[in-house]
Amino acid sequence: MNKSGIFIIGLLLLFCKNTIAQVPSSNHPRIAFFVPLYLDSAFDASGKYKWGKTMPRYINAGLEFYNGANIALDSLNNEGVQLNVQVYDAKNAKQSIYNIADSGALDSTDAIIGAVSGKEYLDLATIAKEKKIPFISATYPNDGGISENPYVIIVNSKLNTHLQVLYNYMLRNFGTHKLVMFRRQNGADDRVTEVFKSLNTSAAGEVLNIKTVLLNNVFSADDIASSLDGDRENIIICGSLDDNFARNIISNAASLITKYKITLVGMPTWEDYTDLTRPELRELPIIYSSSFFNPGQENNWVKDFTQQYGRNAYVTPTETAFRGFEITYLFAHLLQDGKSNLTSHLNDTTHTILTNFDFKPVYKSKSSKIPDYYENKRVFIVKQWNDELSRLN
Repeated sequence: MNKSGIFIIGLLLLFCKNTIAQVPSSNHPRIAFFVPLYLDSAFDASGKYKWGKTMPRYINAGLEFYNGANIALDSLNNEGVQLNVQVYDAKNAKQSIYNIADSGALDSTDAIIGAVSGKEYLDLATIAKEKKIPFISATYPNDGGISENPYVIIVNSKLNTHLQVLYNYMLRNFGTHKLVMFRRQNGADDRVTEVFKSLNTSAAGEVLNIKTVLLNNVFSADDIASSLDGDRENIIICGSLDDNFARNIISNAASLITKYKITLVGMPTWEDYTDLTRPELRELPIIYSSSFFNPGQENNWVKDFTQQYGRNAYVTPTETAFRGFEITYLFAHLLQDGKSNLTSHLNDTTHTILTNFDFKPVYKSKSSKIPDYYENKRVFIVKQWNDELSRLN
């Protein structure tokens, strides 16, 4: 087994204890982390690791987030920021999130940081409201239908927020271009289309002339080319969150770049596509949105973090690891600085690392007096082109 595998198994063994206290004092801010570690599937009843020399991929995201957070905790400790930290496996089949809450373990907690989704997100949102504890939802780009819950803070902006920022960018920059949205005929893609349609509607009619083209799941470059203009700049919009469909759009658009002027506009899920740097995509401008922007190794902090992460985990950090550090570092400092009313200081930039978050209260109803939640509205438009990832806003 390589060094990274040994490190990860060691970290999993550490998590088997279920909680880690950085500083055992009631006088310091208390943070509870909920991370999907799947310890039940990784170890048998005797505590022996089940997977030999391999590591299931579904464990990676939780470990990456926590390892980034753990480096942040080390940095905070070096700065003299003392915390009480508890870490829970959000996928522990023997101890549910409600079991933990009912035990009283969260009663004196000052903040919950969760890299969770689905049921675990909803459980933590409910508990946060009941116990009046700020819940920082670190990775889930969804509100889960919650309402009147000002204790929920969504860091990873929702789909509608991303689409609005993408639309505004196209409105400012592509008004005279040929715009074509390719999508499938299904409910999931209807959602994307309806958001753009709503944004594009005015009293005078449609603002941008966006042509919508339906494609089958299997399609060719010719199917795309038939809707393009050989004499104008073509803006191809991928109107689907489906990975297979998106990758087909990318590959086929790249094959047409010698015949047509093309800029490809993708979805926020594309930030996880590590293969956008493939040589055959080099000359295809690809634009998409992200709640985070990593400026790369030219940034001194990014370079230092990458080196430290490599020393700890023997691998290059993923974006999830960067998020784990940044979110932990920011909110720990806000708590340490005495920000008891955390939501009033969410946009304090004193301890910003990479991202100037822009948290705003969200009211689903105009008559609401209580925010349904807080959401980060800072969305970056990024462009991958000629081996360079750049920020456009």
